[in-house]
Amino acid sequence: MAVIEKIRDRLERSAHLDVPKQIVELCSIRDQLDCLIGTLTMELADSGGLGDTRFHNPASWLAAESNRAKGSVTRTVRRARLIDRFAGIAEGVEDHTLTTDHLDMLARMVPARRTVHRAEMFDAHHHGLVQLAREHDYDDWIKLCRAWVLLCDDADPHAKAPEDKDLGIDFTEHLDGTTSLTGLVPTTDALVFKEALHRIADQLREQERREAGGGSGEDGVVDPGVDADGDRFDYTISEYTLRPVLRRGHRYFMARAISHLAERALVVPEAGKTPEPLLVVLMDSVTFTAEKDRWAHGELSGGPDPVFRPGHTCETLDGDPVGREQAFRIALDHRIARCVIHSPSRRVDLGRTQRLFGGAARDAVIWRDRHCQAPGCRRPARWCAIDHRTEWQDGGHTDSDNGEPLCPLHHRAKTEARERERRRQHDLAEYRRARELAEPF
Repeated sequence: MAVIEKIRDRLERSAHLDVPKQIVELCSIRDQLDCLIGTLTMELADSGGLGDTRFHNPASWLAAESNRAKGSVTRTVRRARLIDRFAGIAEGVEDHTLTTDHLDMLARMVPARRTVHRAEMFDAHHHGLVQLAREHDYDDWIKLCRAWVLLCDDADPHAKAPEDKDLGIDFTEHLDGTTSLTGLVPTTDALVFKEALHRIADQLREQERREAGGGSGEDGVVDPGVDADGDRFDYTISEYTLRPVLRRGHRYFMARAISHLAERALVVPEAGKTPEPLLVVLMDSVTFTAEKDRWAHGELSGGPDPVFRPGHTCETLDGDPVGREQAFRIALDHRIARCVIHSPSRRVDLGRTQRLFGGAARDAVIWRDRHCQAPGCRRPARWCAIDHRTEWQDGGHTDSDNGEPLCPLHHRAKTEARERERRRQHDLAEYRRARELAEPF
């Protein structure tokens, strides 16, 4: 087959590349092979080749024959169906623009039980989505895809907002001692609820780290006693057992935070004032001003949000897109935090009067960088410590231009590398001094 011959030629050419380029080329070949396997499996099923077997589902047959997990081969077949149905996606796979991760995201954008409007929109816009994949890296492309889904929901003429009678939360108790929470709440309320849970979850995580034996180190980063990913802790069960590693993921702390949020609401004094939660939504000034003027004149929404407009920013700190009308409604219902990063009118600069980043200085760095600045790390900035680019002991200032968020793993790596370099310089200076003293003899 022609495709197999092209893959064989690419494998032969990759053998003459240097190691970094060879790795990238092999990843691209792996994605192309996965798409070819799915396409051949679908052709075999459509031609009746599975009639003599006990399988009627091509994914089940492939899982049994290749000794692979059913979920993995199901994704392979789903990618093949997507390529077979949309010509633009097939072109993106042929020119090596789309990887398997791109295809999985596109498949989630058109689920099996999709609306008619979204299906029509995807048929018309999938060429543009593939073109965006050529122009942007994967992380930015994911944000554009989420914004596209939001655009489809806003532009759907048959979409109806849920009525008040549809809103509610149900509690289902299980025999294993857990309870499921299911229900429907407005998006604005859900965003505030999610932000409050994130904050309490971070507090619970920090508290459990300290109880596990890890204290707070430099710049508020937890010292050893906690694993590199920040989610594992060591507990001593008894003197006769080993120290097992019990995983405590972020979802675990979010579940714990629900009860703590209710507990805090119940223990507030009758005359006390509960502080309002602050939800951070990043909006560019042009969008915010235009939406403010529209609301001031009582104008109705003139259509879907311009989510693909260059320079448009309207999203949460996690990168989830928010409609401009919805974001302005949040700003009306909750407190607004103003932070102009690239402007001479407001620059958070504490000089050398304060060593650690806190308050407005920390918020400015978090809202600007959004995630850990170590290459390849996407850990959210609110879980990171703010480190000095030019170290404090070397004369660095505590201002937003000199700060960057680093997760505990990369902060410890940077600190250890700096200490090794300082010890090396100290030993070298001592060696030179000893030689100078020994020269007269």
